[in-house]
Amino acid sequence: MIVLGNFLVALGGVVHTTLSLASLVLIARVLFSWFRPNPPAGLLRTLVSAVYRLTDPVLDRTREWLPFLQIGGLDLSPIAVFVAISFLDRFLTGSLTQLGYGML
Repeated sequence: MIVLGNFLVALGGVVHTTLSLASLVLIARVLFSWFRPNPPAGLLRTLVSAVYRLTDPVLDRTREWLPFLQIGGLDLSPIAVFVAISFLDRFLTGSLTQLGYGML
């Protein structure tokens, strides 16, 4: 049981780190949408492209499921995704960690 408990605690940490990175990528996407970078070929262009490729599927699906989040020219779908990430982080990380510590 101790090994399983430690595994669940560690898994909770990995889930937390992954969701934190997802939040950072989403913050980068929001900033890129405000400043519209169009760098020449190179590392920065690759980074901008990667951020868009990572976030487009999630944001597109959110816009599809919750069309009322687009008010005129204002797109609130990133806020909904931030709320979902925050909920998942607290719920999954808390549950896994608490379950893991309960087994120790």
